[in-house]
Amino acid sequence: GEWVMKDYRGWKHWVYYACCPDTPYLDITYHFLMQRLPLYFIVNVIIPCLLFSFLT
Repeated sequence: GEWVMKDYRGWKHWVYYACCPDTPYLDITYHFLMQRLPLYFIVNVIIPCLLFSFLT
């Protein structure tokens, strides 16, 4: 995995719109906090590029 899920949250809100003031609509909001792990990028992109640069 190149990404790690650090935190996640969800909120549920009832929203009333002007067109239908008597009808509540459910609104769900999610918040994800993710961290990128650069090891995959370094091993598969940076190191081969450096090796090819030194060979030429």
